[in-house]
Amino acid sequence: MKKWIMNLVNLISMCLIVLAVFVLFTVVMTRSGEAPEVFGYSVFRVLTGSMEPGIPEDALILVKRMEPDGIEPGDVISYYSTDPELNGAVNTHRVVSVEQEGQQYQFVTKGDANAVPDEYPAVGKNLLGKVVFVSYPLGIAVNFLSSPVGFFALILCPLLIILIMNLCRTIRSARKIMEAEKEEAIRKAVEEVRQRKLMERVRMEREQREEEEEETHGPFEYWNKR
Repeated sequence: MKKWIMNLVNLISMCLIVLAVFVLFTVVMTRSGEAPEVFGYSVFRVLTGSMEPGIPEDALILVKRMEPDGIEPGDVISYYSTDPELNGAVNTHRVVSVEQEGQQYQFVTKGDANAVPDEYPAVGKNLLGKVVFVSYPLGIAVNFLSSPVGFFALILCPLLIILIMNLCRTIRSARKIMEAEKEEAIRKAVEEVRQRKLMERVRMEREQREEEEEETHGPFEYWNKR
């Protein structure tokens, strides 16, 4: 059970590290001014309360990439705002109406908590996609993980766990090797002592036989026989 738990912790730590590296690589490779996108989805954290109560401030939203012709009134969309006060930042509001001129689309949007629609409509070419998932707890978690403490918990802590686990395994392996070498050395020493005792006993038995033969036959007969 202990080994299974350690392997599970190791696997989860590696998955978190791989995920973090993948997300970091995606963010770094995204061109300046564009929202990072993975498999057609982008993730944002809401910074204002203009969409409350449906999308509270600090909530995490998942935006699916969609073409302008797939957007309908009532959808919540994310787009690059043309409002000078937002300076091209990503905005997320609900579509009130859709206006189309040929292949050009415009979306009149409004925050659920706002009294009037937005002054500047969303342009089809600036559309990022439709909001398909909202989670306030995940937004709080992402906000925490974006902090230095969260970075430590997400990256450094799993790395530290893996390093400690590998160090413990190395120490255990080295200890086992040392114990095996010690046991082998003791076994060899015991075997050498046993061999010496055996040789000593054989020598003593031979000397005893020689003495008995000398006493029986006399020294002359004994030396002649030798």
